[in-house]
Amino acid sequence: MTISFLKAGLWAPAIILCSALSASGLAAEYSVEANYLLKAERYTVKIRTRVEYPTLKDKKGSFTGAGFLINKEKGWIATNAHVSSRNPESIEIAFKDRRFVEAKLQFIDRYLDLAVLKVATKHIPKQTNQAELHCGSFPEIGSKVGAYGHPMSLDFSVTNGIVSGRRYKSNRYWVQTDAAINSGNSGGPLIDVKTGKVIGINTAGYSKRKTEGLGFAVPMLYACRVFELMADGKNADVPYVPVAFATSDEIKNKLIVATHFSGLPVEWGLLPEDELLHPSTEPAFKLRNQSDLIHALRGMSGAVELAVLRKGKRKSISIPTRTRPRMTDWVGLYFSGMVLGSELLRDQRLSNPGNQITILDVASASIGSVLGIEAYDYLATADGRRFTDIRKLCAYLTEARDQKKKVRIVTRSTDWDYMAASRYKLFDVRIKDLKLVGPSITNDEGC
Repeated sequence: MTISFLKAGLWAPAIILCSALSASGLAAEYSVEANYLLKAERYTVKIRTRVEYPTLKDKKGSFTGAGFLINKEKGWIATNAHVSSRNPESIEIAFKDRRFVEAKLQFIDRYLDLAVLKVATKHIPKQTNQAELHCGSFPEIGSKVGAYGHPMSLDFSVTNGIVSGRRYKSNRYWVQTDAAINSGNSGGPLIDVKTGKVIGINTAGYSKRKTEGLGFAVPMLYACRVFELMADGKNADVPYVPVAFATSDEIKNKLIVATHFSGLPVEWGLLPEDELLHPSTEPAFKLRNQSDLIHALRGMSGAVELAVLRKGKRKSISIPTRTRPRMTDWVGLYFSGMVLGSELLRDQRLSNPGNQITILDVASASIGSVLGIEAYDYLATADGRRFTDIRKLCAYLTEARDQKKKVRIVTRSTDWDYMAASRYKLFDVRIKDLKLVGPSITNDEGC
């Protein structure tokens, strides 16, 4: 009995000591998390966007999301492209406990779901520091993370989880996380809890009706390249890639040429079934897919040497590189409830060999909608004339409007007709509310 009593007496202090150590460890862990949350609530912003003339995949209306300060000196805020939209009528941002102020669309990426806004530096709170970014590598799987933002209108809050995978979907890499990413989180930072650095931009979460704990973020590894090019005053958009690549469930992690497109500003001397291996000067940078290639060429100018496997033999082939025009320079045309403009697709010569202007959006209950004109059809002719320049079309429609004349429009849709892949429709359209639209267009700018 004495021995048992002594054992019990020896265990008691040990239990107390372990409890004290555990409490100390937990306190330190909570302190680290509290610190990153304090920083995040200062550099994270709420974003309000109004879209009047939608284009591409945008919708008309008012939307909210998140963003975070990446360059205090320049007033740059990172967010998702689907939060800012490609052609916003207005954007406002608000830091915590501050009023909303105007922001401008500085950059929008046509490949990553990424946009950069600019706000006047006088509106940035003095105690706010820009976010620290993890740019050097893909985050480690298993790392504890927090998805910060405004989920379901619960402003400036966080959901916790881990990095659960590195995924390649829709020709892009994603950080997969089980931290809940809900409506309002989009554009906010995905933060490594241990380091406090931003490792991704919250982008999408699967519906809970289908699954739980499945969210995706744009990797900061790729976003940082955009920020670096912008800081150097360079066009950070993606390069022209005048080829298409073949995919297969059996052949993975190989970049094999399927065909090449003519009519683009650059042409590459590649042949079908060529396998792209790596940039000749960087053999460690393996080209496993299209995303690797775009990341390797982004910001490049002039000729680049690529190592290629052709019919079993290695070759070094020089390819010219050229960056696509900035999407913020895009100009479209609005009239009679429709938005028209260029698609800017890399296989434009295949899907639209005549370089016809595209009908990008038709508003509900508008003149165009009532007539039956459909979005993503092409403008074949206007009064029998072909137009490929949006400003020339604007000038022609202005004259018709001033003369109060209807314009006979013929559209082409990629729909099967007898022995043809296109179907044509004819409409007599009254021209109303004619104006140029685009991120860089002012309200009073004429044709």
